[in-house]
Amino acid sequence: MCGSCRYCTTSIPERPAIKVVSSSEGIKALDRIKGKFETENGKLAIITPDLYDQAFDILVNHFFPDAPLSKAFGVTWSKVLEKAVLEDLKTNISICMISKDTEEIMGITVSGIIRKTDPPLDSSNIECERLKSLLTFMTHKDDEINFFECYNVDEAVHFFTLGVKRKYRRMGLGDRLLAAAVAMSRELGFKAVKSEATSIYSQRIFEKQGFDIVLTMPYDSYYYNGRPLIALTGEHTMTKIYGLRI
Repeated sequence: MCGSCRYCTTSIPERPAIKVVSSSEGIKALDRIKGKFETENGKLAIITPDLYDQAFDILVNHFFPDAPLSKAFGVTWSKVLEKAVLEDLKTNISICMISKDTEEIMGITVSGIIRKTDPPLDSSNIECERLKSLLTFMTHKDDEINFFECYNVDEAVHFFTLGVKRKYRRMGLGDRLLAAAVAMSRELGFKAVKSEATSIYSQRIFEKQGFDIVLTMPYDSYYYNGRPLIALTGEHTMTKIYGLRI
């Protein structure tokens, strides 16, 4: 077991080469739909390389510290997670809301592309037991979900993260970001979206946007280090797996 996830250098198994939307294609798709979702003070943008540092700041300081399962499994930000997120960012379908006043990113949604032919996660070579346990929990029902058959698609958009800076929360930015991400995915020709939500706050946003609840994983049914997960997740009682036909 590694001493600390923050310094862990073990690797999440490489995924096969994935479809990438060109930067210009992503920008054009966002331009066609963003007018419906931007605010008086906020503008939407693709998370391009010049915005990666700000996006990572939200993940490191405003998303992972508050995520109930990060707390439950003791997982902190690491180079491993950074590499996995970077792989998704390079598909050019992740978006952010930028303040028109300060030019800082207020919130993000990180998305990638998943395919029916992707192999299942092999966690056997992940040395960090905390991260391995978290990833195993999040993926152990994948066969039962049978997402691609359920939605009759060969590929789909996967929403990995929906995160908003603390000072910009309770302003409806999460709703706007998710709705814009769905609209852009549809504009790019995708037919389905998959995601997981581990907190009651993100679950409210997904359900408000009409996502189907594909599966629930109640925290009182799972144990980690001899303790039920629900003893470590506070007010959050389950992970919900979501799908949406678009």
